Amino acid sequence: MTGNQRLIYGTGPRLLRLYSYYSLLLALSLIVIDGLDKADMLLGGAAPQLFLVLSSVYVFAAATFAALVNRRTDSQVATSYVFLETALLTGMMFASGGLEAGFSSLLLIPVVIANLLAPGVLGYAVAAWLTLAIIYSEHIITNDFGLTNTANTGVYGGISFLLAWVTQVLSHRIKDALSLASDNAKSVRRLQRLNQQALMKLPDGIIACAPDRTILFINEAASSWFNLKAGMLLPTDIAAITDRTTLERDRHHLAVSRIQTATAEDDFLLLIEDEARISAEAQQIKLASLGRLTASIAHEIRNPLSALNQAAQLLAEAEYLKPADKQLTGMIEANSQRINRIITDILQLSRGKAANAGTLHLSPFLQEFRAVFRQQDPTDDYQIKLRPAGDYDIYFDRDHLLQVLTNLTQNGLRYARRARNQPSTVSIEVTQEGPQRIVIEVRDNGLGVAENQLDRLFEPFSTTEHEGTGLGLYLCRELCHANEAHIEYVSDDKLGACFRITAQRR
Repeated sequence: MTGNQRLIYGTGPRLLRLYSYYSLLLALSLIVIDGLDKADMLLGGAAPQLFLVLSSVYVFAAATFAALVNRRTDSQVATSYVFLETALLTGMMFASGGLEAGFSSLLLIPVVIANLLAPGVLGYAVAAWLTLAIIYSEHIITNDFGLTNTANTGVYGGISFLLAWVTQVLSHRIKDALSLASDNAKSVRRLQRLNQQALMKLPDGIIACAPDRTILFINEAASSWFNLKAGMLLPTDIAAITDRTTLERDRHHLAVSRIQTATAEDDFLLLIEDEARISAEAQQIKLASLGRLTASIAHEIRNPLSALNQAAQLLAEAEYLKPADKQLTGMIEANSQRINRIITDILQLSRGKAANAGTLHLSPFLQEFRAVFRQQDPTDDYQIKLRPAGDYDIYFDRDHLLQVLTNLTQNGLRYARRARNQPSTVSIEVTQEGPQRIVIEVRDNGLGVAENQLDRLFEPFSTTEHEGTGLGLYLCRELCHANEAHIEYVSDDKLGACFRITAQRR
């Protein structure tokens, strides 16, 4: 198969099918007109029998060509048919009286089609074949080489080659334009897939809707928050949002903003932001400079602080000090130790140890945690009750969870001891929430958290204790976030404080 033949096969299957329908319709029209024209005034006037035979062959060839092309685009069949049709039309033109019979325009159509489908040698070969067929039928068969007829034949042949050249020029330009359009379309599709992938993975939610509330696009975050999919109708209350509005979904406070797109279809976008994530990012930026500053000067602070603490201890051992003076030295020691704890906590924040999360079996881990905590605080004025409903596995860093539970338990026991004369109790209860989440609740029997402290509960340096650093709960929240978990304070009618940790199940 030649390059031109492959070009016919690869670039014009649809055009070939359309051309096959045209050929069949033309063949049927010619044989019908010839049948109706009993006096052979319109067609076949010079050789009626020859015209009838050739038109019959033309119908058969056109029908066969249409059937073959619609089943499978074969380049050899297409090439052969173009040459055959040219010969048949030339013979019918001869049978009708030559170039003056009105067939000249019909003979040029195969030239155009051939040069559209196969620019190059094959296109010019069809023009040459047509020219030779005209010379043979007009001059060789009739032995007529008159000046006028020869000139007409030459002009017609020149028109055939000129038409072939013009068609090939236009064909090249059309193919270049189509190739450019195809490349641009591929680039647009690639960019569209990349943009869609990027939008799907955004932490913020995005919903694109038509004016009738049909969801055109929704990313993973928005789909998980609202349980919606593309093609569904957006709920009326959400579609009615015009100004920035806060919604609560699955313990997430979501800020929803509407963006009207500048399109004729009046589509609109909903941008959904998790306020907790925004607040956390703002808090991280605010504390970043503090952490770096503290880390750089921590040792410089600790050196004079240690000297002050040691001097206060030595001064307290002096025999000549009065009780009031010893009380002052005790205040120096206590405040020196408090400053040291604050520095230690801030250093831990600035180091930002990455989570080494893995599968953690909760039941044996909690048993081990209680035993370790008992070793650190061997007093017998408290109880730690474990209420695991089953042996669940969670995705968490072992050291991080140990530190979180230790901080929560120490805080709970401290407030419980102040609130009651009975033994202080901290209970740790494990339950399952949904197929992929495990909830750990740490509850004490103290007096709970005051209403005016709830808004600043997890903020750094927020504490009601004179000796506290105010960083314990903030550390707990940061460690939970590092393990893709969530911690919150739960208010209920029971006495005491309850902190709920929601972690991923494994």
